Formats: sequence, C-alpha cells, structure tokens
Amino acid sequence: MEARIRKALSSLFDENIAQEARLDNLGGHASLRIYWRIHLPQTDQGWPRDEYTRIAMVLPEDRLAQLKSDEGSSAGAPSSDELPFVDVHRYLSFLKLPVPQIDLVDMDLGILILEDLGDELFEHLYLDIKEDFNASPADMRIPTEQLYHRAINLMVDVQRSFKQDHYDEVTPPETIATKRSFDRELLRWELEHYTEWGLQAQYGEDVLGEHKATLDRIFDHLTEELLEIPQTLVLRDYQSRNIMHKAGKLYLIDFQDALIGPAIYDLVALLRDSYIQLPYVTVHRLVDHYARQGVAAGLSWCDDSAEVQRMFNLQTIQRKLKDAGRFVYIDRVKNNSSFLQYYKPSIAYVRQALEMLDDDIYMELSDILAEFEPAWHHE
Repeated sequence: MEARIRKALSSLFDENIAQEARLDNLGGHASLRIYWRIHLPQTDQGWPRDEYTRIAMVLPEDRLAQLKSDEGSSAGAPSSDELPFVDVHRYLSFLKLPVPQIDLVDMDLGILILEDLGDELFEHLYLDIKEDFNASPADMRIPTEQLYHRAINLMVDVQRSFKQDHYDEVTPPETIATKRSFDRELLRWELEHYTEWGLQAQYGEDVLGEHKATLDRIFDHLTEELLEIPQTLVLRDYQSRNIMHKAGKLYLIDFQDALIGPAIYDLVALLRDSYIQLPYVTVHRLVDHYARQGVAAGLSWCDDSAEVQRMFNLQTIQRKLKDAGRFVYIDRVKNNSSFLQYYKPSIAYVRQALEMLDDDIYMELSDILAEFEPAWHHE
C-alpha cells in the first residue's frame, strides 16, 4: 500500500519527494477506503496551499470494488469508471461548498491525494464543550446549540445551493448524485435491513411470527409517508464524524453516496447521530432552528415548523432502524463489533420519535418493538 502511495507521489511531485515523504496510516473505520497522512519534506520550494501534509485515500485494488458503495443505492453501479467521490466533489465544488481540494486522482493505482483538513472533527468540538462545562446539560445547552447552528446552517446552504443551481445561467456539471434517489425500493430495503439483521439475525429467523406481516404493512406505510416529503440533495451521512473543522471553517468529507432524498434526512443524520446523544429538548429546538433558517433561505418545506418536526420524527424511525440493523451487519459480515455499542441508543431514538407521533399505526409499531426488541427497554 505504501508503494502505491509513493508511486502516486512521484507522479504528482518527483521520485525524491516520493521517497522522502513520511507516511502515517490513519485507518479506515467501517469504510473500504484506507487513509494515510503524507508528511512532505520541508524544502525551500514551497508547496501548494503552503501546507506540508496531504491525505492519501487508498482504494481497494479491484476496480469494481473501488466504485462500489458501502450503502444501498437506487442507481446500481456507476455508468462510468469515475469514482463517485470525485464526481460528487466536482458538483459540490461548483456549488462553492466547503470540500477538501483534490490534488491527484490515479484510478490505476487506486490513490487519491487530498488536501489535509487536520484531525479535528465536529465531534471533537462538541466534546470540548462537554469537557469545558463538566457535562452539565444546563450549562452546555447554549454553546452546544450554537455549535450545531453552524452545522445546520451549512446543511441549509447545501440545500439552498442545490435549489438555486437550476436558476443560474451557468449549467452545473452532471453528477451521479442527481441520478439516484431514496426511492421506494431503497427506503424499504433499509427498513428490511433492520428486520433481517436487527431482529432475525440476533433473535431467530421466526422471531416475529405472525407479526412479520404487520411490521411489513407498517414499514410500507412509513415508506409512503417519507416519499411525500419534499426532495433535495442529501449527503446521506452528515454526522459528527463526517464534518471536519479547519481554521475556523466546517468542511464536508463523506459525500460519495449523495443522492436525491427527503429534505429532512441529513438533519436526522446530524441530530440523531450515533456518536453524540443530545437531549430531546435540544434536538427539538435545533429542528426549529433548521425550519427558521430554511424559511430565510427560501426552502418552501420549512414554512410549517410543526410539519418539519413531524417529518423529522418519521425520518428518525427509518434512519435509526436502518442504522441499528447496519451495526449488526458490520459485526456479523465485516467482523467489526465496534459499532454494536450504538445499537441501543439507535433504538432509543426510534422510541422517542414514536412517542411524538400519535398515529394509530405508529402505536402499533411501538407495541411490536416493545415486544420483540430487547433494546426497546434500555434507558
């Protein structure tokens, strides 16, 4: 792997630079991609952006695996050999959104060399607040909300920019993100992902018995409600470990699975994050902030704040059930148990969302989960 990185560096710079550079393996979490930090030799020649470090994104050597998404998609495999990350990056750059610069793409080597955004995640900014205020919820409320306002405002900027690109005189570049969507099949597949891995894989194939048909009916209904939510560009994993902070600015980094989906989806990803558990009252206030910012940005679906709250709760059910199933899948299939700790919090998010919906059909879902999901009773 190091040899591939050095070969890419030699084409970007020269052989001497490639051999003198120091490489640090940063790992890859649940992704097929592995990241390395490149420390360039400190010479007098200067470097682009006056920075001595770069990030190497190392892809699987198999070409098909390079193009494959870790998540489900309504569009199947890309129609070209261009990496979805590069495709979506071009589009987000056109929209003037904050993404890392790409210095080199070498698909033969399976190497991208990117701007180094550092090590400070949005999650770290939150943890700094938590440490400063000794984890006191009352004292943390205002600085936490101010921090999340920044991420929400960036998300609104993404949605506003996507909306406006249809009105600008310059034609935006084509992107795979607008050719795939959270359609009925994908939304339903994600819910079935929970049934298969969250329930059946853990508790037995026939755990639901005759209730399987009822659960399917409820999931079908939920899917139809989600399809009625206005659609926009969705980054899909807009959460605390996928937002970087560099020089006072937030950056988007995990956008290769972007598609067209429910306008509320990224807000759920952010506020019902697997890694940061916010009090419900804070979440409620932040959803209202999104609605206010959306109105100011001309996002018509934000006009009714109560409806925004309802959309948020509906999407929370779908997203967090999918997440719960995904964590078991990653454990059983990829032999990575590190995400299992987020299973119970994900189910707790679902329970809170269902408590805010007074529809009979979602009361049925609460009853089924209370009976067959042990994590339902976890506090």
